[in-house]
Amino acid sequence: MHLAARRAGLHVLGVYCRRLGAAAGVCNEDLHVRALDETELLAYCADPELELRESMVRSGNTCIGAFSGDALAGYAWFAYDDAPHVNGVRVRVPRHAIYRFKTFVRPAWRGRGIAPFLYGAADELVARPDRGYVVNCIALQNAPSIAASLRSGDAPLGHLGYWQAGRRFLALHARGVQAFGLRFYLG
Repeated sequence: MHLAARRAGLHVLGVYCRRLGAAAGVCNEDLHVRALDETELLAYCADPELELRESMVRSGNTCIGAFSGDALAGYAWFAYDDAPHVNGVRVRVPRHAIYRFKTFVRPAWRGRGIAPFLYGAADELVARPDRGYVVNCIALQNAPSIAASLRSGDAPLGHLGYWQAGRRFLALHARGVQAFGLRFYLG
C-alpha cells in the first residue's frame, strides 16, 4: 500500500515529539556526542557509507555526531527554521521547537541503541532558551526509526503528509500536528 500511495504522489509520515531534556535513550556503548563543524562534515562526505552530501553540510543546520573514540558511529541533523525534506518539499519548523531529521547510524553499529542515545545526548548541544520541544517526521514504513524515536522518549503527535504531482502540491496535517505548527510546503 505504501508503495502504491507514493507512486500516486501521496506521502504520509508519523510525527513524534517530546519536551527538550526529557529523553529516555540509554546506550550500553561507550559513546560521546559533539557537534560536527563544516570542515569535518565535508571530509566525511568522502565516505559513501555515511550518506552525507555537500549540499546538506552547507545548509546551515546543526549536525551532532555520536563517537566511539575517534570513530563516527552515527549522526543526526537539527534545524531551527525551515528544513529540507525531499524533492523540493520543505518543513516549516514552529518557533517553539527544534526539528530533528536525517539520522544515520553506520550499519556495523545498528541495533545497539545508538540513535535513541544520540537523540537524548544531543539535547543540551542543540538547546535554545526559546525552544521547548524536539520534533521529527518518520515515514510510516520505517519501523526501525519509529522504534528508535519511541525508545528515546518521543511520543506520537499525529500524521503529516502531502500529495505532489510536479508543481502541484497539497499538504495534509492531522489536528495535533496542525496545532503544534509543523508544516510541509513546496519550497
